[in-house]
Amino acid sequence: MTTFDADGITLEKVRDYVWEIPQEGGMNAPARVLASEALLEEIQQDKTLQQLKNSAHLPGVRKHAICMPDGHQGYGFPVGGVAGIDAEEGCISPGAIGYDINCIPGDSEVRLSFGRRTEIGSLEDKFETERAMVAGEELTDSAIQLFTESGEKTVYEVETTTGEKIQATADHPFRTPGGMVDLADLEVGGEVEVQPFRGIEYETPDEFVVLSEDDFADANPQLRRVLEKRDVLPLKSTDETFHRLLKIIGYHVGDGSLGGEGQMWFYGEPDDLERIREDIEKVGFKPSKIYTRDRNHDVGGNEFETTEYSFKTTSKAFRRLLIELGVPDGPKVSAGFATPDYFDRLTDWQQALYFRAYFGAEMNAPAAQHDKNLYCPKVSQTRTTETVEAGREFFEDLRAFLSRLGIETNGLEEFETESNADHDTVRLRLGVKNDSKNLIRFYSRVGYTYNYEKRRRAVKAIQYLKTKEREREHRARIADEAKTLADGGTSVEKVKSKFDINGRFIERSIWSGRDGRPRPGKDFPGFDEFCESVDTGDDLTITTEIESITEVGEKPVYDLGVEHEAHNFLADQFVVSNCGVRMMRTNLTYDDLQGREEELVENLFSNIPSGLGGGGVVQTDGDGIEAILERGMDWALEEGWAVEDDLTHCEDEGVRSEANADKVSKKAKDRGANQVGSLGSGNHFLEVQRVTDVFREDVGEAFGLQEDQIVVLIHCGSRGLGHQICTDYLRDIEQAHQGLLNQLPDKELAAAPAGSQLAEDYYEAMCAAINFAWVNRQLIMHRTRQVFERVFDRDWREMEMDLLYDVAHNIGKKEVHTVDGGEERELFVHRKGATRAFPAGRPEVPAAYQDVGQPIIIPGSMGAGSYVLRGGERSLAETFGSTAHGAGRLMSRTQAKNEFWGEDVRDDLREQNEIYVKAQSGATIAEEAPGVYKDVDEVVRVSDALGIGDKVARTYPVCNIKG
Repeated sequence: MTTFDADGITLEKVRDYVWEIPQEGGMNAPARVLASEALLEEIQQDKTLQQLKNSAHLPGVRKHAICMPDGHQGYGFPVGGVAGIDAEEGCISPGAIGYDINCIPGDSEVRLSFGRRTEIGSLEDKFETERAMVAGEELTDSAIQLFTESGEKTVYEVETTTGEKIQATADHPFRTPGGMVDLADLEVGGEVEVQPFRGIEYETPDEFVVLSEDDFADANPQLRRVLEKRDVLPLKSTDETFHRLLKIIGYHVGDGSLGGEGQMWFYGEPDDLERIREDIEKVGFKPSKIYTRDRNHDVGGNEFETTEYSFKTTSKAFRRLLIELGVPDGPKVSAGFATPDYFDRLTDWQQALYFRAYFGAEMNAPAAQHDKNLYCPKVSQTRTTETVEAGREFFEDLRAFLSRLGIETNGLEEFETESNADHDTVRLRLGVKNDSKNLIRFYSRVGYTYNYEKRRRAVKAIQYLKTKEREREHRARIADEAKTLADGGTSVEKVKSKFDINGRFIERSIWSGRDGRPRPGKDFPGFDEFCESVDTGDDLTITTEIESITEVGEKPVYDLGVEHEAHNFLADQFVVSNCGVRMMRTNLTYDDLQGREEELVENLFSNIPSGLGGGGVVQTDGDGIEAILERGMDWALEEGWAVEDDLTHCEDEGVRSEANADKVSKKAKDRGANQVGSLGSGNHFLEVQRVTDVFREDVGEAFGLQEDQIVVLIHCGSRGLGHQICTDYLRDIEQAHQGLLNQLPDKELAAAPAGSQLAEDYYEAMCAAINFAWVNRQLIMHRTRQVFERVFDRDWREMEMDLLYDVAHNIGKKEVHTVDGGEERELFVHRKGATRAFPAGRPEVPAAYQDVGQPIIIPGSMGAGSYVLRGGERSLAETFGSTAHGAGRLMSRTQAKNEFWGEDVRDDLREQNEIYVKAQSGATIAEEAPGVYKDVDEVVRVSDALGIGDKVARTYPVCNIKG
């Protein structure tokens, strides 16, 4: 076979195990895949080859972009990918080193301006023209400047005790009372902040002309010119100005009046009036300052004083504009106004702009009718007998609008009133039914505009009613279960003892029954008590408790970036990388371990933190985390977590001197501070192994390896800190170097040009993450030594538990390599899911291995064993001194969980292979089942045959702990 066709991409065979995608189009170099035909068949099953081809478009790529034998689809750049990019004329790309964008699935609903909501996935083609709601010092909207779409990622569902639900990746930040916290670091029982107003589903409005010059044909030409100058004529149904005007006229209908000589008055609280003034200014007119006056009242002999706040506009053009749009022209009681005549052509979210503002002015705020029930929200109007029919029409339009949103109303009430001097009058009143679920729909979809206090009370009302509904559902379940138990013969007293609830409630549930669901218990707070116990932020967010966090599989995910400095957005009501491996030798044999496997795996699992979230061997303060970031293993040595020999057997002696903690965000530091010495989750693990084969005796001797020896393999990275660094810089790079991004075929390849400030900052921050990762693995090794001491009752030094080597996987390094024409150039060597493989004689190789080459550690699956290699003689010429870093996945985590049952995998490994596995969940074991991965034997065979990484020894699992 001389060519290989893979879904539109043709690879040409260069020689055995080397396949090339020729340079074409915008590629700056060819792309090469190092694989046997069997591995190539597996590699071509996903997007790996297209991602590899895309990566060759990065500026400054030298020789060729490379995919290792274990390659599989990543984000932007394939896992198992290597690229040497010119450090002066090229770029540095987080996507080619390894990163995750924190994301949410495409059906997550994002709050937009003007009370709308839409699925995040629908924003791809219009995000630049939309504004998302942001929870900052106040609730506001912000331009969206970034939209990212990623492949399938594992997502988790967070549900609160008040019923809010959202799905997101583990690294998606959520706002909590303590600041932004990644989902992975959230815990059941912890708190998050939500903004429970949902708004109305976005629907594209029909475009039509609402007002044209013809509507002002009788007006002074100067008035028309004023409106035209402000782009108000013609006024279209899709104009942002129209949407602001809908709010303004809705409020004025409720709490405004006409004055003399072009005046329009607005009344309300000062902060609310300021928001109306801002909207009027955005339309293009200038409102007055806010006036204050004290007013005396006498109602039924009860005298009191109030303070009235108001402002006015004096533009005749503005007044005429509002009257044409539907503001009553004259006294409201006799004006004969209904909803505007264009209303039936508007979408529900547009009508809501009008009604929401009207409710802000006219409707009563949420309040307790008696203890646990709320008053029915009502609005009313007084009309003359001549205009009452127009009033009925107004309220029928309002009822129809609410009905379309699933909100029930009471019947329209009419009351005769005392006639005034000029007219006989009728009072009309319409209320929203005060059923809890109905009120939740009303307050969360419609609510109020231009009235902060009513909006604040509505937020509390939503959460109170949700809590109340949960309580009623809980009591209903108890009642049903109690009745079932009693019907089955269980005594009433035994039924009572089963539940922590009032005994009379159980008796009534069993004997007398009840109509409908039970009411909340006596201890359930009333609305006023609830309101006193909870606070809302100035941005109308409220704190709620997390009830569950559940993994729900892999989904395509998306993310937004907003211009607002708060850097958040509202989704589903929520305010929403260096990896490596080290091997430790021992002088124990498999015979020493047999019979103690279960004891050892239990002790390791109990003593080495793993899984999502925080918790490490140590927790550091600000000074401590900065010392780790800048000094790496030197810090571990000074603090007593390491010995000198650990440093000399670590890549770069465990310190990247270019690291700069100042280039790492506070958020990243905060994430790392409580994760130092933890495995994390996913494919990270600690595995006790036995050496089954030594292929090169001389190299094996130099590495201190012999058959039947026990070794320990630790695979993990820089935890949330590294992810956060990549995420921070990815967003900065996408914004600052948009021109370069637009030239690339995949936005996930976002890169900073070499020599730019961002390139230098990112490199220094990434080096800090590398230092953190080395310390992380060192602390795990230290704890492992302590566990072995307890289990085997010997000092770790007596067991010769020495570090063989620690090598990084997802990393970018400045290295000097020979490129085309024999020229030596400094390159950014990007190794994403690949490992350095320097041969003997390369100065970076530790002194202990100078004569044989750098150790390489390639983990396989937990049922297939792993390999130790040494840097091959051909690695520098072929792969910039790199080789594979593992077996490489064959299937997604979701597919793995569909095909494997974790408990079965665990039991089979123990019974058939004598491998003891312990993990946080059965799902984790299923995700990492042996059948999920490529054949590590074949991956290593190709590496050995190409001379980029030579086989030295093979190991086989004895016991394994996973996150």
